[in-house]
Amino acid sequence: MPPQRPVLIAGAGPTGLMAALWLARLGTSFRIVDKHPFAADTSRAAVVHARTLEYYRMLGLSERALSEGRIVKNMAFFGNLKEIVRREFNDIGRGKSKFPFVLMYPQDLNEQMLIEELEKRGVNVERGVEVTGLTQDDEYATVTLKNKQGVEENFEASYVLGCDGGHSVVRTHTNIKNTPGAYSQRFFVADVEGDVSVGLENVNICFNADDFCLLFAMPNGRIRLAGWAPEESIAREFTFADVEESVKRNTGAMVREVHWFSTYTVYHGVAETFRDRRVFICGDAAHVHSPVGGQGMNTGLGDASNISWKLAAVLAGKANPDILDTYQSERRPFAERLVNTTDKSFSIATNRGIVGWIWRTMVMGNIAPLIFRLGLLDNTLFETVSQIRIEYRDSALSNGNHLSNLYAGDRLPWIGFGGGPDNFDPLNALNWQIHVYGNLNDSVKALAQEKSLTVHSFPFDEEVKAKGIPKDAIILIRPDGYIGQLVEGSSDDHINQLRVFIDRWGIEPF
Repeated sequence: MPPQRPVLIAGAGPTGLMAALWLARLGTSFRIVDKHPFAADTSRAAVVHARTLEYYRMLGLSERALSEGRIVKNMAFFGNLKEIVRREFNDIGRGKSKFPFVLMYPQDLNEQMLIEELEKRGVNVERGVEVTGLTQDDEYATVTLKNKQGVEENFEASYVLGCDGGHSVVRTHTNIKNTPGAYSQRFFVADVEGDVSVGLENVNICFNADDFCLLFAMPNGRIRLAGWAPEESIAREFTFADVEESVKRNTGAMVREVHWFSTYTVYHGVAETFRDRRVFICGDAAHVHSPVGGQGMNTGLGDASNISWKLAAVLAGKANPDILDTYQSERRPFAERLVNTTDKSFSIATNRGIVGWIWRTMVMGNIAPLIFRLGLLDNTLFETVSQIRIEYRDSALSNGNHLSNLYAGDRLPWIGFGGGPDNFDPLNALNWQIHVYGNLNDSVKALAQEKSLTVHSFPFDEEVKAKGIPKDAIILIRPDGYIGQLVEGSSDDHINQLRVFIDRWGIEPF
């Protein structure tokens, strides 16, 4: 059998770099190209959530991210420069993840970390190389690449990952339809130095009846500001001077120096499909949405983690090719829910009419602070924003299998075991594995030996019970830390159920 052609990753933002690192770790041949001559040197996306940190931990990167980032201590609401409520936020997800907080870790630092990790593995991004054409058949995709000297080549790829942003060139060469909408308002983002009257240890939501501004400190000591532009600025270029009065009115900020200022239009929408034969789209190429909750970059990193191990398995002959269809069925429903929910919140909060006025004065001024003060939505808020609630229960790979409230397709519940080694430690293998919480039966060991799977045995205690994991259950974990299949015991029928699942998908460990 001839060797498989490499994967081509188009786009070296966080999503493409994450995909590259997974493929590199799993021994898959690939190229990664980007039309831009340099990596990002501005922060743009600013937040990393718990689920992303769990992926980084699997890749051996979470400690670096934590050391370079800044944990958000509080969330505070300010109305007309008066603090309405301040809620401690740095432990909101305690017991649900090793990372029960929000981390300020901007996009440029994420990219630099991923680039340096790839370089350690002998992988370099090919910069100044853009996709100018793409055709595909049943065997491979032919991608036309043009370098910065204008020289074109035709590259044969086994599969193509379009990680090249909301205006994806890869997507335009497929049958994938994309019809994003756009908000009429124009928004700004700035990194500045100066003095403020609100706490820099917070994420500050500052507003009045007419407009709003977000303010928080970045890891490099600068202050991030975000808000909307004056209405008269919609049709022209403008500078920080155009928003300075609004910033001062909402935050009390006296800005001394502006290091970065950018304006943008917010788009929203989800591509109709995330796959066209040998092409998969990820990140902003597949879905774009409002900045509410800092979800964009994290969602793209999740896309990359999902598709990459599946591609690696198929190309290595360690999974049936139809496992690739589960990428869309797992990631698109979440993207659609995310766009729908964030769009509604964003549309109301940024409305310049009476609806927006009511939202900012009544909801943000009274109802939301009360909810935060009482902690009524702490669990829901953390699980949703952190993305640990993402599940793939309806995936063909999950097939509806469940024990009580624990389903195939769920993220493996995190068990801290009192602060010692936890049940996520083995996930850095990026491989299929079996977990047993309780008694490890010889029949489980025999199945593991038969299928070349590693077994990890954990004690069954009150924490395990509270997380809904049944005693002595056998849980087959996917390379990305989600539950592939689970059975309640080790009888012949239970073992055969796992064997049938493994054989159905052609699963072999890396």
